[in-house]
Amino acid sequence: MIYSYCKKCKLESPGDTCQGCGKRATAAAQRDIWSIASVPLADGRIWFSVLYTLLCVIALLLLMIFGLEAMLSGNAKTAMLWNGPLSKYIFAILPLGLLATFICLLAQGREVNVYVLDPQGAHLQTWHQPSRIKSWARLQCADKDKDVPQQDGSVMHLSQERHMLWKDVQNVKYKPGKAVIYLYHTPHCAPMALKLPPDEYDLAAAYVGKYCKGK
Repeated sequence: MIYSYCKKCKLESPGDTCQGCGKRATAAAQRDIWSIASVPLADGRIWFSVLYTLLCVIALLLLMIFGLEAMLSGNAKTAMLWNGPLSKYIFAILPLGLLATFICLLAQGREVNVYVLDPQGAHLQTWHQPSRIKSWARLQCADKDKDVPQQDGSVMHLSQERHMLWKDVQNVKYKPGKAVIYLYHTPHCAPMALKLPPDEYDLAAAYVGKYCKGK
Protein backbone atom coordinates (compact mmCIF):
# COMPACT_ATOMS: atom_id res chain seq x y z
CA MET A 1 0.00 0.00 0.00
CA ILE A 2 1.25 3.49 -0.83
CA TYR A 3 2.08 5.73 2.13
CA SER A 4 3.13 9.36 1.86
CA TYR A 5 4.97 11.61 4.31
CA CYS A 6 4.10 15.28 4.64
CA LYS A 7 6.99 17.43 5.91
CA LYS A 8 4.65 20.28 6.78
CA CYS A 9 2.35 18.18 9.00
CA LYS A 10 5.06 15.67 9.95
CA LEU A 11 2.50 12.98 9.29
CA GLU A 12 2.56 9.73 7.31
CA SER A 13 -0.76 8.98 5.64
CA PRO A 14 -2.08 6.07 3.60
CA GLY A 15 -2.42 7.01 -0.06
CA ASP A 16 -0.74 9.87 -1.89
CA THR A 17 -2.58 12.70 -0.09
CA CYS A 18 -1.81 14.06 3.39
CA GLN A 19 -4.68 13.50 5.80
CA GLY A 20 -3.68 16.66 7.66
CA CYS A 21 -3.48 19.37 5.01
CA GLY A 22 -4.93 17.52 2.02
CA LYS A 23 -1.87 18.26 -0.11
CA ARG A 24 -0.78 15.64 -2.65
CA ALA A 25 2.65 14.20 -1.89
CA THR A 26 5.47 14.24 -4.40
CA ALA A 27 6.79 10.97 -5.81
CA ALA A 28 9.89 11.30 -3.61
CA ALA A 29 7.70 11.31 -0.49
CA GLN A 30 5.76 8.16 -1.41
CA ARG A 31 6.60 4.64 -0.26
CA ASP A 32 5.05 1.28 -1.00
CA ILE A 33 4.80 -0.75 2.22
CA TRP A 34 3.37 -4.20 2.85
CA SER A 35 3.93 -7.15 5.16
CA ILE A 36 3.50 -10.86 4.72
CA ALA A 37 3.69 -13.67 7.27
CA SER A 38 5.60 -16.83 6.45
CA VAL A 39 6.74 -20.10 7.97
CA PRO A 40 10.34 -20.97 6.96
CA LEU A 41 9.58 -24.69 7.38
CA ALA A 42 7.13 -24.46 4.46
CA ASP A 43 9.43 -22.43 2.18
CA GLY A 44 10.36 -24.60 -0.80
CA ARG A 45 13.22 -22.29 -1.82
CA ILE A 46 14.98 -22.96 1.49
CA TRP A 47 14.63 -26.73 1.09
CA PHE A 48 15.88 -26.59 -2.50
CA SER A 49 18.95 -24.57 -1.44
CA VAL A 50 19.71 -26.96 1.42
CA LEU A 51 19.30 -30.04 -0.79
CA TYR A 52 21.50 -28.52 -3.49
CA THR A 53 24.20 -27.63 -0.94
CA LEU A 54 24.19 -31.10 0.64
CA LEU A 55 24.44 -32.81 -2.75
CA CYS A 56 27.35 -30.55 -3.70
CA VAL A 57 29.15 -31.38 -0.45
CA ILE A 58 28.65 -35.12 -1.02
CA ALA A 59 29.82 -34.90 -4.62
CA LEU A 60 32.89 -32.89 -3.60
CA LEU A 61 33.84 -35.35 -0.86
CA LEU A 62 33.40 -38.33 -3.18
CA LEU A 63 35.51 -36.68 -5.85
CA MET A 64 38.27 -35.68 -3.45
CA ILE A 65 38.51 -38.95 -1.53
CA PHE A 66 37.82 -41.62 -4.14
CA GLY A 67 39.20 -39.66 -7.09
CA LEU A 68 42.46 -39.05 -5.26
CA GLU A 69 42.60 -42.69 -4.14
CA ALA A 70 42.11 -43.88 -7.71
CA MET A 71 44.95 -41.64 -8.91
CA LEU A 72 47.36 -42.74 -6.18
CA SER A 73 46.49 -46.40 -5.55
CA GLY A 74 44.55 -47.62 -8.57
CA ASN A 75 41.05 -48.94 -9.09
CA ALA A 76 41.40 -52.05 -6.92
CA LYS A 77 42.06 -50.19 -3.69
CA THR A 78 39.47 -47.60 -4.64
CA ALA A 79 36.87 -50.36 -4.97
CA MET A 80 37.86 -51.72 -1.55
CA LEU A 81 37.52 -48.24 -0.05
CA TRP A 82 34.14 -47.79 -1.74
CA ASN A 83 32.82 -51.05 -0.29
CA GLY A 84 33.91 -50.01 3.19
CA PRO A 85 31.96 -47.86 5.67
CA LEU A 86 33.41 -44.55 4.46
CA SER A 87 31.06 -44.23 1.49
CA LYS A 88 28.07 -44.91 3.76
CA TYR A 89 29.21 -42.16 6.14
CA ILE A 90 29.47 -39.71 3.25
CA PHE A 91 25.99 -40.49 1.92
CA ALA A 92 24.62 -40.23 5.46
CA ILE A 93 25.31 -36.50 5.23
CA LEU A 94 22.14 -36.10 3.15
CA PRO A 95 19.53 -37.48 5.59
CA LEU A 96 21.34 -36.03 8.61
CA GLY A 97 21.57 -32.63 6.97
CA LEU A 98 17.89 -32.68 6.05
CA LEU A 99 16.96 -33.74 9.59
CA ALA A 100 19.05 -30.93 11.11
CA THR A 101 17.44 -28.47 8.71
CA PHE A 102 13.97 -29.69 9.65
CA ILE A 103 14.70 -29.20 13.36
CA CYS A 104 16.13 -25.70 12.84
CA LEU A 105 13.28 -24.56 10.60
CA LEU A 106 10.70 -26.04 12.96
CA ALA A 107 12.25 -24.12 15.86
CA GLN A 108 12.18 -20.87 13.88
CA GLY A 109 8.40 -20.87 13.85
CA ARG A 110 6.46 -18.04 12.22
CA GLU A 111 7.94 -14.75 11.04
CA VAL A 112 6.68 -11.52 9.52
CA ASN A 113 8.47 -9.87 6.60
CA VAL A 114 7.96 -6.13 6.19
CA TYR A 115 8.85 -4.72 2.76
CA VAL A 116 9.38 -1.06 1.88
CA LEU A 117 9.96 0.38 -1.58
CA ASP A 118 11.11 3.99 -1.63
CA PRO A 119 12.98 6.22 -4.11
CA GLN A 120 16.31 4.88 -2.83
CA GLY A 121 15.64 1.17 -3.13
CA ALA A 122 13.98 -1.92 -1.65
CA HIS A 123 14.18 -2.72 2.05
CA LEU A 124 13.27 -5.82 4.05
CA GLN A 125 12.86 -6.36 7.77
CA THR A 126 12.15 -9.78 9.27
CA TRP A 127 10.46 -10.00 12.66
CA HIS A 128 9.60 -12.86 14.99
CA GLN A 129 8.50 -13.29 18.57
CA PRO A 130 11.32 -12.80 21.10
CA SER A 131 12.81 -16.20 21.88
CA ARG A 132 16.34 -17.44 22.42
CA ILE A 133 15.50 -20.69 20.63
CA LYS A 134 14.06 -18.86 17.60
CA SER A 135 17.18 -16.69 17.38
CA TRP A 136 19.60 -19.59 17.84
CA ALA A 137 17.72 -21.61 15.20
CA ARG A 138 18.48 -18.74 12.81
CA LEU A 139 22.16 -18.87 13.87
CA GLN A 140 21.78 -15.48 15.56
CA CYS A 141 22.44 -14.14 19.04
CA ALA A 142 19.40 -13.38 21.18
CA ASP A 143 20.04 -9.63 21.32
CA LYS A 144 17.56 -7.99 23.70
CA ASP A 145 18.27 -4.59 22.11
CA LYS A 146 16.40 -5.78 19.02
CA ASP A 147 13.18 -6.46 20.93
CA VAL A 148 10.82 -3.67 19.83
CA PRO A 149 7.44 -2.88 21.44
CA GLN A 150 4.57 -2.76 18.94
CA GLN A 151 1.50 -0.53 18.83
CA ASP A 152 -0.76 -3.36 19.98
CA GLY A 153 1.32 -3.87 23.12
CA SER A 154 3.18 -6.96 21.93
CA VAL A 155 6.95 -7.22 21.47
CA MET A 156 8.68 -8.38 18.28
CA HIS A 157 12.32 -9.19 17.66
CA LEU A 158 14.09 -7.71 14.62
CA SER A 159 15.78 -10.75 13.09
CA GLN A 160 17.35 -9.20 10.01
CA GLU A 161 17.44 -6.19 7.73
CA ARG A 162 18.32 -6.17 4.07
CA HIS A 163 18.61 -3.26 1.68
CA MET A 164 19.10 -3.06 -2.09
CA LEU A 165 19.53 0.27 -3.83
CA TRP A 166 17.94 0.70 -7.24
CA LYS A 167 21.30 1.69 -8.73
CA ASP A 168 22.72 -1.69 -7.66
CA VAL A 169 19.96 -3.77 -9.26
CA GLN A 170 21.35 -5.63 -12.27
CA ASN A 171 18.31 -7.69 -13.23
CA VAL A 172 14.62 -7.95 -12.36
CA LYS A 173 12.34 -10.96 -12.80
CA TYR A 174 8.59 -10.61 -12.40
CA LYS A 175 6.64 -13.72 -11.33
CA PRO A 176 2.98 -12.62 -11.13
CA GLY A 177 1.78 -16.22 -10.91
CA LYS A 178 3.77 -16.69 -7.70
CA ALA A 179 3.31 -13.07 -6.54
CA VAL A 180 7.08 -12.59 -6.28
CA ILE A 181 9.50 -10.04 -7.75
CA TYR A 182 13.19 -10.97 -7.80
CA LEU A 183 15.80 -8.20 -7.61
CA TYR A 184 19.31 -9.32 -8.58
CA HIS A 185 22.44 -7.60 -7.33
CA THR A 186 24.30 -9.93 -9.71
CA PRO A 187 22.91 -10.80 -13.14
CA HIS A 188 21.44 -14.21 -12.27
CA CYS A 189 22.04 -15.42 -8.69
CA ALA A 190 21.26 -14.56 -5.05
CA PRO A 191 18.22 -12.36 -5.61
CA MET A 192 16.29 -10.35 -3.08
CA ALA A 193 12.78 -11.81 -3.24
CA LEU A 194 9.87 -9.43 -2.78
CA LYS A 195 6.99 -11.68 -1.71
CA LEU A 196 3.62 -10.02 -2.07
CA PRO A 197 -0.05 -10.56 -1.36
CA PRO A 198 -1.69 -11.06 -4.79
CA ASP A 199 -3.68 -7.82 -4.53
CA GLU A 200 -0.48 -5.82 -3.91
CA TYR A 201 1.49 -7.26 -6.83
CA ASP A 202 0.55 -4.83 -9.62
CA LEU A 203 1.26 -1.78 -7.48
CA ALA A 204 4.67 -3.07 -6.40
CA ALA A 205 5.57 -4.16 -9.94
CA ALA A 206 4.75 -0.66 -11.24
CA TYR A 207 6.86 0.91 -8.48
CA VAL A 208 9.83 -1.36 -9.23
CA GLY A 209 9.44 -0.81 -12.98
CA LYS A 210 9.64 2.96 -12.51
CA TYR A 211 13.13 2.71 -11.03
CA CYS A 212 14.39 -0.36 -12.90
CA LYS A 213 13.54 0.40 -16.51
CA GLY A 214 15.46 -1.78 -18.94
CA LYS A 215 16.58 -4.21 -16.22
